[in-house]
Amino acid sequence: MANTDRQRGRVRRARRRWAAMGLLGRIVTAVVAIAASLFVCLVVLGIVLASCSSEDEEPQTPSTSSTPALASESAKPTPTPTGSATATVTVTPPPRPPETVTTTAESSPEETTEEPPPNPDVYYENCDAARDAGAAPVYSGDPGYGPHLDRDGDGVACEPYFGP
Repeated sequence: MANTDRQRGRVRRARRRWAAMGLLGRIVTAVVAIAASLFVCLVVLGIVLASCSSEDEEPQTPSTSSTPALASESAKPTPTPTGSATATVTVTPPPRPPETVTTTAESSPEETTEEPPPNPDVYYENCDAARDAGAAPVYSGDPGYGPHLDRDGDGVACEPYFGP
């Protein structure tokens, strides 16, 4: 029982000190605590990175030979190149692509397949009717658009709903 009273007393004293600091004191205390913990994190990170990578050492390659080298093979001298060689490089430009000639042919009215102009007298009672007609989403200015179809008033009626 006495131990809990001591803890309560410590908590109350800490709360009183915190309240007595004022706003500026609280801000300074919080900034100092954050800066100190950030400094500790950076020091630990630097130590970890320094121990992971050592640039002074060259990586060692494992030996792949399972049989020992013969003494006669290791006693052979290695040939050294003598003299000088000159290489000549000739660069040829890539061939030019052939010129393209475009011609336009006049098409007759029977050959064109234009969509018929939209019917300005289209009216959709609800979004299900617009979806069934394949017109959803209907934008403002399109035939069939009506404010009764646009719930959020953004100019797009019967827009798809993806849910929360």
